[in-house]
Amino acid sequence: STSYFDPDMPVAADVGVEVNASYTIAPGLILSGAIRKKLVGNQGKSGRLSDSKIRHVRSDANFYSQQGDPAITDLTLAYFFRPGKDLYGRVTAGYLEQMYGGISAEVLWKPVDSRFALGAELNYVRQRDFNQLLGFQPYGVATGHISGYWDMGNGFHGQLDVGRYLAGDLGATLSIDREFRNGWRVGAYATFTTVSFSDFGEGSFDKGLRFTIPLNHFVGQPTAKTYSATLQPLTRDGGARLKVKDRLYETVRGYDEPNLR
Repeated sequence: STSYFDPDMPVAADVGVEVNASYTIAPGLILSGAIRKKLVGNQGKSGRLSDSKIRHVRSDANFYSQQGDPAITDLTLAYFFRPGKDLYGRVTAGYLEQMYGGISAEVLWKPVDSRFALGAELNYVRQRDFNQLLGFQPYGVATGHISGYWDMGNGFHGQLDVGRYLAGDLGATLSIDREFRNGWRVGAYATFTTVSFSDFGEGSFDKGLRFTIPLNHFVGQPTAKTYSATLQPLTRDGGARLKVKDRLYETVRGYDEPNLR
């Protein structure tokens, strides 16, 4: 696990072990979870505290790194279903990510022969305790987005998300990614919300680079598993979106007509 660009500790990394498991209770109904234990590293050892003027929804990451050892990184029950023609649905409940738990519901319209897709997501979550076990902090928030997806061809993919973020701010995120034939993927995003540049703090608005590496290059056999990372100049609280695994567009798009071709 890595983090970058903290002025007191520009590069931080932890090495450890993670045990994860999943069980398909019935078609589309999946119970899954993961527990992580740090063995060695320096994440969370920076003495820099957040100076954010808005709710600390992401900028207290140091406390999660310090106290979450061991940590339940996620523990969820998810249900995937087909509500109609060209429609996909998902409902996920539990400890959704490192910092938040609650319930997330999503619906996606994606014809198999179309380069366009539309989705909507609604979540209600509470902030987890810093030790990332079973407890919660008092802060709860409803978030959600309407999303548009466009396969532009030649490996380029665009996405626009409009909605409400974890700090209660309203705005939009624009993302562009380039996916190569060997499965490697690089992209960039920028988010602008109702949080002013001055209240957002250093960096003015949320932006970053992200990349995905297919692991079959390293394990020597076919696998759908990947390693993904996002490089942000700073972790701030404006424009922060909930992290939910198995969002529908990335789950289903590999099986549609343009991608299969």
